[in-house]
Amino acid sequence: MITAWTKGTSKARLKLNMYCIMIYNMTPIASEKTMLEVERILKRKEKKTNASVSLSREVIRATDAVAGKAGRSALVERAIRRYFRVILRRARNQHDLQAINAHADRTNRESDVLLDLQAWPQ
Repeated sequence: MITAWTKGTSKARLKLNMYCIMIYNMTPIASEKTMLEVERILKRKEKKTNASVSLSREVIRATDAVAGKAGRSALVERAIRRYFRVILRRARNQHDLQAINAHADRTNRESDVLLDLQAWPQ
């Protein structure tokens, strides 16, 4: 979690932490195909490109406090990459859970048989 360590008020730190929590709690709304495409794109290392993003003043001030003006772009890029890693991991976990649940009955029956075989004879 990002925390702004500045001479500013703790209210600014709390706001930044709340933004981070909100972002990381977002659930992926894209399809599996889109998630695979995002993962493929992020594996490539391409030349940096300028982008214009509008942010609220307090977010910019907190970003500058954490990374300095020279490191603002790097901090934003790291935060966005981390966000993508989180939603990609959630999408993979969700996919795995669906696969596990689809075969849960058969797996449970197989494990019950194996546990019975391992039991002490009576």
